Amino acid sequence: MTQNLNKWVYLSYPLNCETPAYGGGDSLRTQHEKTMEKGDSCNTLYLSLSNHLGTHIDFPRHFVQAGKTSGDYSPEFWIFYSPFILDISTVEPGVILQPEDVDMDAVPDNIDMFIIKTGFCYLRKKDIYWENNPGFAPGMAIFLRERFPHLRVFGFDSISLSSFAHRKIGQKAHKAFLDHPRPILLLEDMDLSMLDNSMKLKQVIVSPLRVEGADGAPCTVFANIIE
Repeated sequence: MTQNLNKWVYLSYPLNCETPAYGGGDSLRTQHEKTMEKGDSCNTLYLSLSNHLGTHIDFPRHFVQAGKTSGDYSPEFWIFYSPFILDISTVEPGVILQPEDVDMDAVPDNIDMFIIKTGFCYLRKKDIYWENNPGFAPGMAIFLRERFPHLRVFGFDSISLSSFAHRKIGQKAHKAFLDHPRPILLLEDMDLSMLDNSMKLKQVIVSPLRVEGADGAPCTVFANIIE
């Protein structure tokens, strides 16, 4: 008899100076402020980065001037008890995914987090990851909001909801998700390399960097999975 394996994993990437940025922008920059090797009493590091670098969450303020920011969410908002992962690998570069491109039949109606694996996570170390990433159509927000009434976060393994090759569509898609009385927050650039449809997500915890008034924030994402 096969026994299910229950364990915690990261669904977020560690930040480093090689982290790809949307549009080929600046990655993380670090500078040693103090180093014990040079006689200082301790080691400290100065960090410089975009708030949309690496695995990160988009708040409504990202595309809505009066939208909610990081401080408008309670701690319990970030704990998801009904998450679901759907592996649709392998998605072609630059594709704009429509609702009809994704088989939703196996997705429960009561999910609070929906994660799509495009398979693009395996290309993260190549320029194509940011140059020609797959994106999502504005209609995806409309479909998900109507189909899943408890959905709070939509995550995926592409650098952005917006394909860099189709930025106008991407802007409309961001607004469709975020500019609404019931916004669906976006969890971009997730590490889904270890997940597939054979695994069940039992629980997911998202821990955004708490920066007051931020329109987005890097996140650490923990998932309890059953194999």
